Amino acid sequence: MSEAERAAARELFRQGDELQRASKFVEALDKFQRAQQVHAAPTNLLRIAECYAAIGRLVESAEAYRAVLRTPLSGGSIPPAFQAAVDQARAELEQVAPRVPKLVVEVQAPAGAGNLQLQIDGQNASAALIGEPISLDPGTHKVLVSAAGFSAPEEQVELKEQQTRTVSFSLKAIPGATVAPATDGAATAGATAATAPAAAATGPAAAPTPPAATGAGGEAAVAPAPKRSRSSLLVGAHLGFEIPSGKLPGVAGEGTIDISSLGAGGLAYGLDGGLRFAGPWFVGATLEHAQFGGANASKLPMPVLRVSSNTSLLAVVLGIIVNPDRPSLYAELGVGGRWFGYSESGHPETGYFSGEVALGAGVWLPFGGVWRALPKITGGFGAFSPPGASAAESAASSSQTYGFVMLGLTGFYNADL
Repeated sequence: MSEAERAAARELFRQGDELQRASKFVEALDKFQRAQQVHAAPTNLLRIAECYAAIGRLVESAEAYRAVLRTPLSGGSIPPAFQAAVDQARAELEQVAPRVPKLVVEVQAPAGAGNLQLQIDGQNASAALIGEPISLDPGTHKVLVSAAGFSAPEEQVELKEQQTRTVSFSLKAIPGATVAPATDGAATAGATAATAPAAAATGPAAAPTPPAATGAGGEAAVAPAPKRSRSSLLVGAHLGFEIPSGKLPGVAGEGTIDISSLGAGGLAYGLDGGLRFAGPWFVGATLEHAQFGGANASKLPMPVLRVSSNTSLLAVVLGIIVNPDRPSLYAELGVGGRWFGYSESGHPETGYFSGEVALGAGVWLPFGGVWRALPKITGGFGAFSPPGASAAESAASSSQTYGFVMLGLTGFYNADL
């Protein structure tokens, strides 16, 4: 390989690396594949496998990882980056392979029906795959089975990650019509995309590798692909709209107060931070404050000219991110303490405190390499005791339950560890 080709391959790999870090996986895949065509290396194949997985083409991703593992590594001039790519591919394949969904096609055919034909997504597949698990990418697939003089309605099957589904066909004779018999070589296209290796190390669908500095044996050394981190530090803030509900126990046994009469809702803002660990798990803390407006003072036991209210929350949360590297679902459970206070015109503020349990759900959105957005809805629930009551008085009094619901957007800076 000439120095000009080696330099071109390095540049293609560098461009692909920047695009991958920016979560532009389709564009990055093209760069890595071009780099692989110029200079075949396991480092390129590793990046191709990662990009395939990121865009949901899990079958090709798994086969690209296996292509890395088939790379012969012998002799003393093998760059260390090649061995690192093989080791990383082995670890990442263990995560990707179980995600690949499978489809089992079952056929009930009359005795006279021979030479079955199988089509998946409009392309011929080997009839030898009937009855066997066929690896396919997640999504909706069209499946058709026929034979000479026999047919069955086409089926649409939706496959999700880690799922194995079975679809059954019952062939019926076609009056006055025949189906051309399948040829011995009619196999592949549809099933090939599902089961065949994702192009060899040199094909356009194969995984690309980047050359970098020249190694001791004159071989182009390649920068190792960054390992996908299973933990990261997250720091951010959130903004949203919070709505209070429930009741407050009155001061000195003066009945109860409807929280909505003190504030119908208001802007909430806060700080968030935590640690993602073991892949999808997240533990963190949030500090939030909200100021409520729209109070209806006329509904208070003692009507006043003006009333305002606010609340603060400090909580710890345990969450799960279904797939930290792609848009996915997020859910959390939290515990903490909430303070709520209101003030009437000409009177000091009255404050309440309660322990709280919170539930939340949202959508995890990675973008820009290091940024994460999390639109979510959370609900906190607890029970306020009368203000200033001792522990014995609180136990003897009837606490009033409340709920706070917030719809907001959290932004995180993600630093992989």
